[in-house]
Amino acid sequence: RSNETPVLNFHDVHWLGYLSNTTGSYVTRELALVQGVVSAKVYTVMSVPSGTTVTWFASNNGGQTWEAMTLEGTRAINQTWTEYTLSRTFTSPTGNRIRFRAAMTGSNLLSPRIHSLGATLT
Repeated sequence: RSNETPVLNFHDVHWLGYLSNTTGSYVTRELALVQGVVSAKVYTVMSVPSGTTVTWFASNNGGQTWEAMTLEGTRAINQTWTEYTLSRTFTSPTGNRIRFRAAMTGSNLLSPRIHSLGATLT
């Protein structure tokens, strides 16, 4: 057949990509500051198809404890990508070792994707 790659198509058999593990977590590197961090706001561009989830957590003690972030708003970028704004006011304002974690669930055919991540700390 013309214009078809043999990696994806071999005669009448079509290959579909799939996930071997439908859940997972993405944890950012630690950012150590001189002073304590009271709150954090995350701006992330993600693709979260129907049937999948991404739950964000923040830590100001290097990941010893994780606190769930609250969704503040969304802004559509295009049909695939959406910008999400999330925030967290930490239980203890003295922690100065910041990390973020995204817990993701998907299915064998779909998974959420994170395109970019930015944060402001106060």
